[in-house]
Amino acid sequence: MAVVESQSPPTLSSALIAGAVIGFFAVFAIVFAALLVAGAVVTTALGVGLFVAAFGGPGFGTMFGANWYVHRNGDVI
Repeated sequence: MAVVESQSPPTLSSALIAGAVIGFFAVFAIVFAALLVAGAVVTTALGVGLFVAAFGGPGFGTMFGANWYVHRNGDVI
């Protein structure tokens, strides 16, 4: 007989943390790629991408993570 373990549903805090991390990398990739396509030097694109991602990524990601959590679980924050 196989043992089946159920996974606990995600909490709001885990959704916010995951959203912040994903938001950081998503914003970094978008800004970095856009600057490279626009003709910027790699180091400049890297620096500006990290700066924008550090300040904009977690904010965007936590908002998206909270929205995802409420949509999936129906809980009002």
